[in-house]
Amino acid sequence: MSLLSKLKSSSIAEVVIALSIIALCFGVASLVFVRSMNVTSRFQDVKHQTEIQSKIMESLQKDNDSIPLIQVENVTTQLNVESKNDSLQVIEFLGNDNRVIWQQQIGRKK
Repeated sequence: MSLLSKLKSSSIAEVVIALSIIALCFGVASLVFVRSMNVTSRFQDVKHQTEIQSKIMESLQKDNDSIPLIQVENVTTQLNVESKNDSLQVIEFLGNDNRVIWQQQIGRKK
């Protein structure tokens, strides 16, 4: 019997407003969640950068030329020669998504 009764127009407006507020809250919560998940990966990049820099400093203090041999978990290393200057080597440390985490230039010995 309740299905046959008509809803008042104010009731319909209240339902529409309530649904739009719920949808707005859900949208804001989704944005906050996605951005918070994105930030954690950036913190991992900062952690990797710090680890790479400390290993480079250790290598330079020991006076080694072994910077290309630095291994960091979940980071790949690429060694390139600078196109404009043959005496420079460029070492790029790449993350899982092939973004450059750290780039180091080193003078090559001739």
